[in-house]
Amino acid sequence: MSDELNDLQQITHEYRKSLAAYEARTGRAPQTVEHRGSGEEREKFAKMDADLDAVEMRAQLAATQARLAKLESQPTLESRASKPAVAGSPNDPDSAAYAFRWLRASVHGDHAELRALSLSSSNAGIPTDMERRIINRLREANIMRQISVVSNVDSKRTITVENALPTTNLISEANTVTASDPSFSTAISIVPYKYATRVTMSQEFIEDAIGNNGIGSALDYVADKCALSIALKTEEAFTVGTGSSQPEGVARNGSGITAAVDLGGSALTTATADNILDVAYSVSPAYRNSPRFRYLISDAMLRHIRKLKNTVTTSGQLEYIWTPGTSTVNQAVGGLPATIFGFPYSVGQYVVGSGTTNGDVFLMAGDFNYFEIFDRTGITSMVDPYSNSSTHSTNLIFYTRTDSHIMLPEAFRTMTC
Repeated sequence: MSDELNDLQQITHEYRKSLAAYEARTGRAPQTVEHRGSGEEREKFAKMDADLDAVEMRAQLAATQARLAKLESQPTLESRASKPAVAGSPNDPDSAAYAFRWLRASVHGDHAELRALSLSSSNAGIPTDMERRIINRLREANIMRQISVVSNVDSKRTITVENALPTTNLISEANTVTASDPSFSTAISIVPYKYATRVTMSQEFIEDAIGNNGIGSALDYVADKCALSIALKTEEAFTVGTGSSQPEGVARNGSGITAAVDLGGSALTTATADNILDVAYSVSPAYRNSPRFRYLISDAMLRHIRKLKNTVTTSGQLEYIWTPGTSTVNQAVGGLPATIFGFPYSVGQYVVGSGTTNGDVFLMAGDFNYFEIFDRTGITSMVDPYSNSSTHSTNLIFYTRTDSHIMLPEAFRTMTC
């Protein structure tokens, strides 16, 4: 550093000397030399500026090299950060060995082991295979997740929905184009709501699962119970949830969706084939032609629809309003047809199927691209070996956070009581 310091002092001294000479010769302020000095003076000061920059760069480089040398001379410490798990190793959540460690730690209440297994700062990570089972069964048991758009969100948020397109006009040559903008009138707030379920496993159950190498079957059992419980509760909310302190249901009473057919307080058995057709064709073709367009009905409505027949036929005989498919690929369980009037349908467990409450939705049709489910988290777990310690049992608590909203009511039409 001493060489750079000497060079810096020498250039600075010369710089000041030259500025003083310029001021004495011209009577002007030193800072005017860049604009009003002679060509020789400007060239001289430019060279000194370049020399100063070079010295400063050398000084910075020397200081950096000194710091690096000091760091290299210090002893190396091994990082405590977790290392990526080797596939198949006991630290790999996909492995059976990880599942074995997870169950064994739950049996013995080994919190040090659970922390080592943890995929987050507070909870023991579920073995990946078990999480996959839960998510798969969640989808299998939840019709709304199968037919709707499912998105992941990282926080609460507000989504603005467009309600009008820009105006397009037919104009003649050289005429003015009228400006217009799309308009946005609806703001949808996404607030993930928490759904939790708890499974209590006895000490004997866990020990038998471990002792007999039955980890897969034990996790299957727990995953089935948890997935079914969470799926049914969220399915109810996605179908008839009020939207107040819970997700908004697509087939709820008072959803704001236009009723194409109102039965006037009568039971669903009074619905005619024409009524059911009217619901589908009251939806705009822009939505009706979507691959996600379908009927959503209750089991009671399906039973009623299967009994309905057309009044005008080409064969001279009454025909049912549905026709069997040509293959079993798109048919429902038991060989039932997959379409009503050519449109697919889904049976929702929580769609209203009885009663005469005005406004209850018996049937709806629409483009389910515009009903969206928002998941904040996947399946998260917590192990509690203490609450039921007197019965020698361990609680496994699973939860998920989710919300749902009708994004565009115009894409749907309903048949109401």
